[in-house]
Amino acid sequence: MKKLFTFFWGLLTVIGLQAQSEFPVQFADKDGNTFDDGSTLVLTEYEADAFGSIEMPTNLYVKNMTTESVQIGGIYTIETLDNGHFQTCFPENCVAQDKTGTYETKSGPLGADELKNMQTEWAPTDNGRCVVTYQLVTYKQNAITKEWSIDQQGPTITLDFTLTMTDVHTAGIGSKVVSVTYYDLTGQKTNRPKHGVYLQKTVYQDGSSKTHKKLFR
Repeated sequence: MKKLFTFFWGLLTVIGLQAQSEFPVQFADKDGNTFDDGSTLVLTEYEADAFGSIEMPTNLYVKNMTTESVQIGGIYTIETLDNGHFQTCFPENCVAQDKTGTYETKSGPLGADELKNMQTEWAPTDNGRCVVTYQLVTYKQNAITKEWSIDQQGPTITLDFTLTMTDVHTAGIGSKVVSVTYYDLTGQKTNRPKHGVYLQKTVYQDGSSKTHKKLFR
């Protein structure tokens, strides 16, 4: 009986591992190469947009490993956020968060064999660190209410951002603020920022200026 129980337990373990490896969607790079469950991406590269605001993209994608469309989403926990905000445009709408905590995205479809850019990044305003654990989930639809709810939880990945710039503090040091102006992400000036992410340009008395993205709730 002991041998039979051991065999049965081993069979359940194999089935469980196989089910996990066959989760329909996986994290991937731009070429479709998938990451192992539990991987950590150490991110130190940054880029500046036309307004001088700093962004640290992940260049992370999600790949549908099946030949059928899948309703997907994500659950992510911001463990560390020294400054700025974390933004993800996955699976469809862009949402920014400026506080630590756990968040769930809305669900959306991922086509058969589709490779989708998550457009996920940290927008820092100063040197520091941002650590986020992201998990992929699939959804099922209620036949009566037509509402979507989480069906299965899949692989996770940890995004570990670190920004170190020698000149990030230089603008406006020891100088008074002359003006603060806000622009939307298309570059249009606005006097009353609403909910969302805007560019804040601060001009100092010494003639220097600093532009960074700011989240308004």
